[in-house]
Amino acid sequence: MENQLENTIGLNQLAFFTGYSDWHFHRLFKSIQGENVKEYIRRLRLEKAAYELKITNFPILEIAIEAGFSSHESFSKAFKRVIGSTPSEFRNQFQKKKNSSNRILQKIPEGISKFGFQIKTIKAFNIAFVRHIGSYEDLPGPLPKSKEVLSIQSLMKNWNLLYSNHKWIGISQDDPDISPQGKIRFDIGITIGSITKPLPEGFGIQTIPEGKYLQIRYQGCYQNLPQIYHWILNEYVITTTWKLKNQPPWECYLNPLEIRDEKRITDIYIPIH
Repeated sequence: MENQLENTIGLNQLAFFTGYSDWHFHRLFKSIQGENVKEYIRRLRLEKAAYELKITNFPILEIAIEAGFSSHESFSKAFKRVIGSTPSEFRNQFQKKKNSSNRILQKIPEGISKFGFQIKTIKAFNIAFVRHIGSYEDLPGPLPKSKEVLSIQSLMKNWNLLYSNHKWIGISQDDPDISPQGKIRFDIGITIGSITKPLPEGFGIQTIPEGKYLQIRYQGCYQNLPQIYHWILNEYVITTTWKLKNQPPWECYLNPLEIRDEKRITDIYIPIH
């Protein structure tokens, strides 16, 4: 569903792939997700549209059509119901931030060096991941003893994978300025090549898309990553000429098992055109 939001997705199609009846799948999905399939898809489409409004100057009608709406009016009505404001109001609040910044870079946060910025072109690669859904502050970073980290360590042990051969990757799929607290999806996993045996329950495979990225190196506590992202997206990027892509940023943990917070190093990748 998440990879095909622009397509029409029927409940019967989803149920078919699970082996459940339409009714039973609908019931299970809502009990786990807290919303039915139609509500879930519409919310993700609108949140993706909201991010597009935030980072681009594309016409609202164009964004509405991409989100599956045939008119400005129907898009605005649905947008306000889910996001809490009209598309114009939502865009204006971020345009004000851009204008008020006057393109002057504010103080760089602690943990980021003025030499820690690069533009990189990355080839696509796959990760085996587990997903955590919750509030944004609880998610970033491979926190020791978390059930997600323990699951990944167990996978590596069972598959005899060497830590030195795999990178740890984290992906925040949602923007906390847009998505409701408690429903933010955070995926954490390891780079993986071809899969020759079934993954354990709870794991999935996803591809980090190839393309150009702004890489920013941060050294410090994982719990400070939300503030670092806020600075990057709402203060730093708007002082540059780079145009962001409507794709989730991701991060690579260079020493994920480091026990000293101040020594942990994270490379943050922001997709750009």
